[in-house]
Amino acid sequence: MGTCPFCRAQTLPGDSICYSCGRVITGASGMDSRVKGEFMRSPTRKARRGVAPRHAMTKGQTKRRGRKKRSRINQLGLVAFLAFIFFTPEAKQFVLAKWAEVEEYINDALAGWQTYPLEAEYTVVRSVDLWNNNSNPGWLQESIPIPSDVVNKNAQFALAYNDGTEVPLSQIQDIINIELRLDGEVISIPLVTSSGFPFKSKDNAIVTQDGSEVWWPGQGSGSDYCSIQYCVKVRMDIPPGTHETLDFAVTLKSTSHTWWHSTKVDSKLDGKSEGVSVQRSGTFSEISERGYGTRDMQFTEEKWYDRGGFSQEGLTYTWAIDSRQATAPTVYQTAASISASLPSNLKDNAYAYARATFDWLNDNIPYDTNAPGTARGGEQCLDMGLGDCDEQSNAFMSIMRVKGIPTWYVFGALADPEFTEWEGHAWAYIMLPMSQEWCEDNDVILNDCYIEGAVDVVNRKWLVHTPTAYIDWIEPHSTGGQITDGYYFGGSKSGIDRLRSFYTEGYDISGGTWDNKWVGENLA
Repeated sequence: MGTCPFCRAQTLPGDSICYSCGRVITGASGMDSRVKGEFMRSPTRKARRGVAPRHAMTKGQTKRRGRKKRSRINQLGLVAFLAFIFFTPEAKQFVLAKWAEVEEYINDALAGWQTYPLEAEYTVVRSVDLWNNNSNPGWLQESIPIPSDVVNKNAQFALAYNDGTEVPLSQIQDIINIELRLDGEVISIPLVTSSGFPFKSKDNAIVTQDGSEVWWPGQGSGSDYCSIQYCVKVRMDIPPGTHETLDFAVTLKSTSHTWWHSTKVDSKLDGKSEGVSVQRSGTFSEISERGYGTRDMQFTEEKWYDRGGFSQEGLTYTWAIDSRQATAPTVYQTAASISASLPSNLKDNAYAYARATFDWLNDNIPYDTNAPGTARGGEQCLDMGLGDCDEQSNAFMSIMRVKGIPTWYVFGALADPEFTEWEGHAWAYIMLPMSQEWCEDNDVILNDCYIEGAVDVVNRKWLVHTPTAYIDWIEPHSTGGQITDGYYFGGSKSGIDRLRSFYTEGYDISGGTWDNKWVGENLA
C-alpha cells in the first residue's frame, strides 16, 4: 500500500490517480483515467486538508533559502558596521565617547556619597583635659590658634574682567564669637578683622579667680609669644590629684563652596561658574603667570617642613613634603606613573594631573586608623600603602610639587552634626590656573585667572568646602614651611597628662543639603 504524495491518503498498487484528492500520481495513464472518470473504487481514508506536502516542502525550502540569504546579508552588514567603527577614526571616537558617557552614568549611579548641609551655624569647642596624678603640682602653658574669617581666594576678587567688572569673593567661614572657659569663668576673645587685632601682652594678662593667666600676644620668639600670627596663651597650675578642663569655644557660620566647574557639582553650590575643569585648565608653565607668581614662589619647594630627623617607633621623621627623586623615590615614581597614565593631550594639563593624583590616592591608599602620633611624610605614606589625613595630604602635596603645583596645609576639625566628638583634621589647598585661551575667550584678566581650592583626600572632597570642615588655621608662607611646627607644637606642660579633642554645641542647618559623590573623573 502506498501514499498519495499530495494529500497523504492511502493508495493501492496500480493506482494511477488518488481516489481521495483526484490528483494524477502515475503519468499519462493516470491523466487518461481522470479525464474519462474511470474510478475503480471509492475514496481512500486519511486524506489531509491543506497544502500538498510536496508543495509545502518546496515552499519551506524556499523560505529557508530566503532566511539564509537574509542571514548572510545581516552578517555582512554587521561586519561592515564593525569595520566602519574600528577603521574609521571619527566613528570609532563617536562610539567610544558615547560608551564612556554610559559608563560614567552607571558609575555615578552606583557610587557612594556623603550628604552635607548647604549652610550651617554651630559652635566647635577645642577641649583640653588635664590630669595631675602626681603628688607634686603641675602646670600647663597652652597656645591656641585664633581662627579667622575665610574667603574662597586670597585676592581682591574671585575673577576680574577686562571691562572692569568683577566676581566678588565668597565668604566660606564667618567667625561670630570666641570665648575661653576655664576656672568656672568665661573670657571673651577678640575677633580677627580686616581693621586689625587688639593684641594683649602677658604683662596685661587676664587673671582668673584660681590664678590662671590668659593673654593674646603677637607673633614672636619665646614662650610668652605666639609662634603663629594669632593665638591665645593660657598659663595655669594643676594641683596634685586633680582634673581640670580648658575649653576654647568658637561659634561660626560656614557655607558650602566649590572651585570645580562640573556637572557633577550640585547647582546649589556657589563658585561653580568660575571654577576650574580639565577643559578650562592651564599648563604647569602657566602657574607662575597667575597671581603675580606669588603662590608659585611660596609653595612649590621640593622639600617642606623638616621634622628634624628624630626617630620614634622605628620611623625617622624628616621632611613632611618631599618631591626629590633622590630622597623620595616612591613619590617621584608615583608622579611619573600618574603622568604617564594621562592622554597625550593632557600631559601638561595641571588640573588633569592633580585630579588623577587625587583619584589614584583614593583608589590605592586606604585610611590608617592606627597612624602614629607624629604624621608620616609623603614618601613614608606611599611606602606604607596607607595613611591618615595628615599623611595622605603630605603624599598629595609631595606629588603635586614634583610638577611645581603650589600646595599648602589647612588644619582644623570635622564637625558633622551626626557626631559630637572629633579629633583634629588636616587637608590641603591647591592653586590651579585657567588656560590663557580660556581667559582671553572669556575676557578675564590673565593675572586673576586661577583658583585656590581645598582638596581633602581622605574624605574624597575635590575642590569643595563643606560646612562640616572647621578651618582653624591656613598655612602662611614661611621659610621651608617651618611655621607648621608652631601650629603642631601648641605649648608645653610639666607633671600632668593632657588630652586634646573637639566637640560641637548646637548645629543649625539652613539651605538644604547636597550629596558629594565618591566617583573618579574620566580624563580620557
